[in-house]
Amino acid sequence: MARGRAISLAVLFAVVGIIGILASIYYMGPVPQRPREPSVAGPPAEPEVILRDVVMREIRKEGVQYRLVSEQADYLLLTGRFSASGVTLELPGAAGDVVVHAPKASWNMLTGHIFLPEGGSARTDTGWSAVVAATDLSLPEQILTATGKARLSGPGLSVVGDNLVWRWREGKVALELPKTRLESNRTFRRGG
Repeated sequence: MARGRAISLAVLFAVVGIIGILASIYYMGPVPQRPREPSVAGPPAEPEVILRDVVMREIRKEGVQYRLVSEQADYLLLTGRFSASGVTLELPGAAGDVVVHAPKASWNMLTGHIFLPEGGSARTDTGWSAVVAATDLSLPEQILTATGKARLSGPGLSVVGDNLVWRWREGKVALELPKTRLESNRTFRRGG
């Protein structure tokens, strides 16, 4: 009987000790953390992961790999949304990668859609480039769609128009209301 009381008394002291430790942690407050920029919209409605100097590689079920590099990013765990600033995105194309640069990007990881609200620029290994306003990228369809003004440049050619559609995997580009300007280039001159 005395042994049972001794065990009960030991358990009681252990519980009281744990409560004391938890209370002291509560009153001391959380450990100081690196300051975080305040959110304009207030606290997030779901768990959020904040990342700095991000390099992310995604392999989609189509088997294509995409690479994103950014200065800072936030990932919302429940909705699968990835927002980043200072973005470089590599898209595998028909004749090499298409590299997209943008000040900001919002990526829905579940659907594979990326929105560039401030537009950006894209460049291929073959010398083609585009500068666009607000842009949507669909990874499953492998298409970049930019509404509004866009400029497309390539070897010896510059085109300005509206509503650029770039199917980067196929290497095809379409532009509404194009205005073309041929640029002088040594390869177009005749010898002599």
